[in-house]
Amino acid sequence: MKHIQLCICLFFLSLPCLAQESPVPLTYQSTLLGYGMNSVYDSYLSQLEYTGENVGLYYEQMKMTGLLDGRISEQHLFSGNYSWSKNKPETASYYTGIFEYDYGMHYRFSPTEKLRVFAGAQVGGLLGFVYNTRNGNNPATGKFHLNLGLSALATYKLKIKSQALLFRYQVEAPLLGAMYAPQFGQSYYEIGLGDNEDLVHFASFHNYLSVSNRLSVDIPLNRVTFRLAYIHSFYETRMNDLDTQINRNTFCIGISRNFFTVSGRQNHNRYRHVFE
Repeated sequence: MKHIQLCICLFFLSLPCLAQESPVPLTYQSTLLGYGMNSVYDSYLSQLEYTGENVGLYYEQMKMTGLLDGRISEQHLFSGNYSWSKNKPETASYYTGIFEYDYGMHYRFSPTEKLRVFAGAQVGGLLGFVYNTRNGNNPATGKFHLNLGLSALATYKLKIKSQALLFRYQVEAPLLGAMYAPQFGQSYYEIGLGDNEDLVHFASFHNYLSVSNRLSVDIPLNRVTFRLAYIHSFYETRMNDLDTQINRNTFCIGISRNFFTVSGRQNHNRYRHVFE
């Protein structure tokens, strides 16, 4: 009986050690609000460039998975941007809305104790519109893309006095996919009447370029971690003799946190924090 009691005690004492070796990973989450400047050129609506302001909402979730010895992370990115801009003579305005979602998986590298590098691929989509207040027949045009792209990010922990800061940089670019584009001179009225052939086209670097650069720093203060970020997004399509360019510079502020996912299966991982 004493031997059985001893085995039971040893078993429960070993549970903390097992948890340390294979902890349940935390999910990193951040929400940002942004404001900045933008420029829009869409030859389907006008031959002039429009410049103005934009606001944005950015949401991110990221955590480590149990794949490849626990070195694969998964990331969800959502962004919504709305901008208002005018042409140089100030005779007309654009109202532009762009919504994007990306799901990515990255392999984790640890070159140094403070530096982490993630590289991988992502799939996603874009849905948007550009509306011109001056046009009568064709006042708006739609944007739709499905993409397979590349993504990479790096994090660096820097301690200033007693304050630990986490710096991050991420770059994303689509590699190939499909996009919606009307023919040159084709009106949306004609498309509505049934002239909807050849509206979806193969997209790659030769006709579609979209690059997003995200630079941020996480600053923990008491129980809240503030996140400051600068996001530069460049979007360009060239199809059917039509050219679209949207360029945004956005400064953001928000909060970030790490939390347990209480629903679903709890997969253990060698890393507790995705950026540790």
